[in-house]
Amino acid sequence: MKSNFISSILLLLLVANVVILVTNACDEELSSAVQHRNRKPKRRGRRNGCNIFKGSWVYDRSYPLYDTNSCPFIGDGFNCQKNGRPDKDYLKYRWQPYGCNLQRWEYFMVGGKIIKNIDHMKAYNIALRTWAKWVDDNIDSRKTQVFFQGVSAAHINGSEWGEPRAKFCRKETRPVLGSVYPGGSHPGEVIVRKVLSRMKKPVHLLDITLLTQLRKDGHPAIYAGGGPKLLDCSHWCLPGVPDTWNQLLYSILFRQ
Repeated sequence: MKSNFISSILLLLLVANVVILVTNACDEELSSAVQHRNRKPKRRGRRNGCNIFKGSWVYDRSYPLYDTNSCPFIGDGFNCQKNGRPDKDYLKYRWQPYGCNLQRWEYFMVGGKIIKNIDHMKAYNIALRTWAKWVDDNIDSRKTQVFFQGVSAAHINGSEWGEPRAKFCRKETRPVLGSVYPGGSHPGEVIVRKVLSRMKKPVHLLDITLLTQLRKDGHPAIYAGGGPKLLDCSHWCLPGVPDTWNQLLYSILFRQ
C-alpha cells in the first residue's frame, strides 16, 4: 500500500506552479473536500483545527535540512552560499504552524499571438483562467487530485515590511517577525481565489503567500551568481523557503 502511494507521488506534473497528483483509487478519500462552482477554494492543510499555512518562522539550529553540496538539482543562481553570501542565519528558519507540527521528510532522486507590455496581474489572470479551463475540460476528479500552489512573494519595496529605506531585499538577514505582513495581502491572491472558486473541478490550494511574504531574507539578492549588479528578490536561496512548500505538500499527502 505504501509503495503504491509513493509510486503515485512520482507521477507529478508541474505546470505553471500547479501540481497535479495522480493517485490510486484506494487513496481517494477526499469527498468531503470536493469544491463545486461558486464555492471558495478549499485550502488543504487543516487537521483538528490546525491550519498549516498559518504560523511564523522560528529559528531552528538543526536546519538546513540538507547540504547544497549533496543536492545536484540546485541551480547556480539559487546556491547563495556558493555565490558568496556571508551570513547563514537565513538557513536556520523553520515554518511553525500554530497548534501542530510539519512532518520531516527525506529527499530522493528518480532516474499564436504575442502581447507586449501587458500588466503582469492581468497576464496572471489570463494564464490562470486558461489553466483552469484546461483542468475543468480534461481532469477526471475521480482519479486525479489537483493541487495549486499559490502566489510566491517578491520583496521590492521596503515600505511593505516597515523598512522604507531598504533597497529591495539587499542586506536582509532576518524574517519579518510574527505572522502578520505589514504590507497586507498580495494582489495575486484575489485572482487565485476568484478563479479557483469558479472552477467545476475540485482544486486544493497550497496557500504559501503569507509564509513567503515574511521571508524578506530568503532571496539570492546579489548572490545569484551574476555579481553585485544582479539583484534577485523574487527567487529563493536553496536550502530555503521552497523546502517548506515541499513539507506542506508532504504533510497533506501523508495525512490522507
